[in-house]
Amino acid sequence: MDNQTDCEIIVWSQQAFTIIKPIFYISIIAVFTHLFFWIQFLLYPSVRQRSMQWLYAYLITDLLLLARFFLSYIYRYSSFCIPHHPRIIICYCEAIFDNYLNLLQSYILLALNICRYLQIVHNRNVYSLNTRLILSAHLFIYVLPLLGHVMLIRRGWSHLQNPPGDACDLLPTSLLVRLVFLLFSYLIPVLLTLIFLLRSLNYIRNTDGIQSREIVDARLRHHRQLVIQSCVFYSLWLILWSPHLLLFPFYYKSSRVGIVAQIMNYMSIAVDPVVIAALDVRFLNAWKSSGDHVDRHVRRKRSVNIPIIVLSSPTGSSKHTPEENFDRK
Repeated sequence: MDNQTDCEIIVWSQQAFTIIKPIFYISIIAVFTHLFFWIQFLLYPSVRQRSMQWLYAYLITDLLLLARFFLSYIYRYSSFCIPHHPRIIICYCEAIFDNYLNLLQSYILLALNICRYLQIVHNRNVYSLNTRLILSAHLFIYVLPLLGHVMLIRRGWSHLQNPPGDACDLLPTSLLVRLVFLLFSYLIPVLLTLIFLLRSLNYIRNTDGIQSREIVDARLRHHRQLVIQSCVFYSLWLILWSPHLLLFPFYYKSSRVGIVAQIMNYMSIAVDPVVIAALDVRFLNAWKSSGDHVDRHVRRKRSVNIPIIVLSSPTGSSKHTPEENFDRK
């Protein structure tokens, strides 16, 4: 039989299926947290702003990672018979897009902090004044990492692993390639993100030369709020997301260490919309408005369902209402 034309049924091995279960349950939770977030986005115009486009791009990559996982899960769970060439293409896509989307997130957050720094320090709306530059940055961030992965494969610098009954993965072939990949996928974007974040915080905290006490107090309040937001978000981001990219060049994803890193990565995906929404006053106001609307609806429904009680006279001899007694007189 020709292995290039015959189809093959791809299923999870028992061990891989057991290992993948925690990620499946975490992904189900992530679907609901993201669904609630995007419902708020659709209902309230106050949260649909240009200045939040990088955060939305970041959350869209979360959704794409969830879609990639569920498609891979269904693909092996449903026991489809896949011909050889489509099977290899699917395997490459499965291996590439997990690394590619996680890589995007690091550069999206870098772009967010650069724009925030320019807005704070230079007091200019970069999203309105530099629309073409922002669009070019989006295009650059989305296309260049994908071309980088394709080049790694074409040059033979990464090797496709396709173990029977398990997920496909790409591993760099040499220590040099692994270190270069780690440099561009993690160290450069993360360090630059932290540098721009710290510069923004330092500028807000610096009140030298400002005479107005009200302006000083306002800047200090804004500095305190930004410090809290940044510490919470980036602490969770570094703790939950970092192990995946740090370990990817060195460990197969379905190894014990790789599975732990994947679980932490999907936990990050599940809490991302909650953390972003909880730390942004616009979403807090949207949540409050939704809660007030539900509360009013419940109260209105209860008031409609309250029965009307007709009281009888003390002696029990008359069962007529006061209006009927008046008419009889």
